[in-house]
Amino acid sequence: MFIRNAELTDYEAVSILEEQVFWLHRQARPDYFKDQEESYSRKEFEELLNSPCSISLAALWDERVVGICFGKIEETKENAYCKSRKVAYIQDLAVLPEFRGRGVATALMAQARKQALEEHAISLELCVWNFNEQALRFYRNMGMEVQFLRMEEKLEVLS
Repeated sequence: MFIRNAELTDYEAVSILEEQVFWLHRQARPDYFKDQEESYSRKEFEELLNSPCSISLAALWDERVVGICFGKIEETKENAYCKSRKVAYIQDLAVLPEFRGRGVATALMAQARKQALEEHAISLELCVWNFNEQALRFYRNMGMEVQFLRMEEKLEVLS
């Protein structure tokens, strides 16, 4: 396995991985996630790759993209309650099902952590849906802890 920065030529492979992630989310929360043709347009993907503060990693196995990790490093603004912080925020982590359990996601997260440290980020953060128990276990095993919980009550819309 080899981890490198994602490239524009990875677009098709990335689209397949992203579709698997969003399929899971659409199945669990069709009230929240919409059906769409593609998760990233080619233009959005190119912008992601060209962003100066992006984390855009691809895991290759025998020259095939089998995993991705996308995120960004940003400085949060100080406000009345919170201090300014430089944070690495992971937006997407996905591995092809047949390559799960082989250390691909662990290697991607290790590289993302390395980039975050090189950029002097003080925290590596992400959001994960409560229904995604496999991801929750993985992140806990990586040493991540719950930072806060976002809760909801679904309301019936009155006519």
